[in-house]
Amino acid sequence: MRKAVKVYDGFGSLGSIVDVGGGTGATLAIIVANYPSVCGINFDLPQVLRNAPSYNGIEHIGGDMFVEVPKGDAILLKQIPTSFIINLEGLEGNG
Repeated sequence: MRKAVKVYDGFGSLGSIVDVGGGTGATLAIIVANYPSVCGINFDLPQVLRNAPSYNGIEHIGGDMFVEVPKGDAILLKQIPTSFIINLEGLEGNG
C-alpha cells in the first residue's frame, strides 16, 4: 500500500474512505498519513476493533457488512472475497 499511495493520486480528491474489513486500520493509516484531508472510516466487527490502535484521522466503527456499511466517498474491499454480496448503499455519488 505504501507504494500505491505514492503513484496513485486519486485519494486526494476524496473526503472520506471506508475500509470494509479494515482490521486494525493499518491500510487507512497509510492513506491518511499521505492524504491528511481524507477522513478514514475503519469498519470491521466489534471484536476485531477492540485491538485496533488509535490513528489520527481515522474513526473505528464496529458493525456487520451484511447489514449496513457506513457512508463514504469511496469504499475499500481489499480483504473481502468477491463471493460475498454486500449492501453498498453506503457508497455516495459516483464512487
